Amino acid sequence: MRDPHEQFQDTLHTGNGARRADYGLMIWDGASPGTFLNVLRLVLIASPCVVYDTMRSRVTTACSVAEWRAMFERAGADVAREVIARMTAEERKAVAA
Repeated sequence: MRDPHEQFQDTLHTGNGARRADYGLMIWDGASPGTFLNVLRLVLIASPCVVYDTMRSRVTTACSVAEWRAMFERAGADVAREVIARMTAEERKAVAA
């Protein structure tokens, strides 16, 4: 049997937790594309996500793709490139709609 802590870490790193949660709370360093992408994954399953952006000392709640896009526009070009590179085709389509 695997250590529960290891299982939890695997869930976080694969993004599977963001695909099943009823809501989310992310503490984001303002640079991690994985955390930012998990916010989108929550929004896409209609689960609100509160994000504390430590770089900007800002708290935002994302409940829709439009709200996620607004956060995305403030994230910066480097983060945007990395997030786009990690998105699935379905996520790209949802954001473009």
